[in-house]
Amino acid sequence: MRYGFSCGIWGNMFGVPNVIADNFLKLSTESQLKVIIYLLRNNGKSFSIEEIAENTGLTEEEVEDALIFWNQTGILPDTYEELPAVNSIFSIPEPDLKSEPETKENTDIYISAGNNYSSAGLNIKHTEIADMLESSKTLRDLFAMTEKSIGNINFTIERSLIWMNQYLGLNAEIIIMIINYCVSVNSSNISYIEKIAYTWKNNGIDTLELANNEIKRLKESSEDRIFILRIKRMFGLSRDPVPNQMKYIKKWKDENYPEELIQLAYYEAVESTGNPTKLPIGYIDKILLRWKDAGINTVAEAEKANIDFKNEFKKKKKSNSDNLVSVEENDEYAVFFNHFD
Repeated sequence: MRYGFSCGIWGNMFGVPNVIADNFLKLSTESQLKVIIYLLRNNGKSFSIEEIAENTGLTEEEVEDALIFWNQTGILPDTYEELPAVNSIFSIPEPDLKSEPETKENTDIYISAGNNYSSAGLNIKHTEIADMLESSKTLRDLFAMTEKSIGNINFTIERSLIWMNQYLGLNAEIIIMIINYCVSVNSSNISYIEKIAYTWKNNGIDTLELANNEIKRLKESSEDRIFILRIKRMFGLSRDPVPNQMKYIKKWKDENYPEELIQLAYYEAVESTGNPTKLPIGYIDKILLRWKDAGINTVAEAEKANIDFKNEFKKKKKSNSDNLVSVEENDEYAVFFNHFD
């Protein structure tokens, strides 16, 4: 006979160290608790930031912020390889309490070699940031303005702001301009913000005038890319437009042609040429120019004008056939095209 019992849902459990329950429930955020609980549940295994983010529903930035927090509290070692082979992640060797002489290397913020293009190598702790904020109105203002732009900021963003301000040497106004621009184009990821900041530093963009000019250029470039992408989809292009096609596309953007009119002109041109596989870019432009000269700004106006134009064209073709350029039978494109020349 065999004996036993089932604990139901409590049959599989894992422990939470007292040090966390006693000291960090109030201090830690929801994302920090999620990360540490996930690691506890998978004791003995190691995970990348991407894997933790995927399995906890957090962003990679939130995971990184949480790992830094638990590392700085002494709960989590820097790397998995530091863990004792037979114990849990909380079996950490006792810290060396011997005092070390303070030197510039271990008291100042520094950027680790080979990673000066981002804040990832910035060696700074939560407590150091708190001290810096207390003594620097500039940083307090920068943090406050950033929160207005993107909401609550975590350790990763705080570290990035300090890196941009103190390492790159960009003033608070320039940094906020970069952040606001990134927010405006829905690219407020801190890595993207840092990339722009680093580029500006290298290109000497360090005044409000230069920053304004660069943001204007970035916006125009972004708008150009978006417009070209929409035209590609509209025309069914699988590749980027060739230079001749790009010339017309940029012209349409500069002259503020409504996209729905461009699409209608495309349909008209393809219908007239009878060749859907070849893009009659010059013909499309001639149709748009005709509409512009006629003061046509909407699809409804263009459709009505097209009906009137085609009716008039048929009348002229019938009564003035001798004056038209000879074309092959059924070559409607050539006839219609010559009408615009």
